[in-house]
Amino acid sequence: MTPKDHSKKRELSRYALYRGLFSRVARQLGVDRSLVSRVAGGKRRSKRVEQALRDELRRIEDSFKS
Repeated sequence: MTPKDHSKKRELSRYALYRGLFSRVARQLGVDRSLVSRVAGGKRRSKRVEQALRDELRRIEDSFKS
């Protein structure tokens, strides 16, 4: 694998970590995925969902550091 191929693969794997973000948060909280999506899009407010989204994003970003 060339360095360029390795770089592309690593970049794509980052996107894979974000895939399913709303579903993971919804499952953790026991709510519908659409609620998580609406909160993330600013159409609804929920401190609990907002915090869970922040926590999950932080977890993903921390995984980039290692």
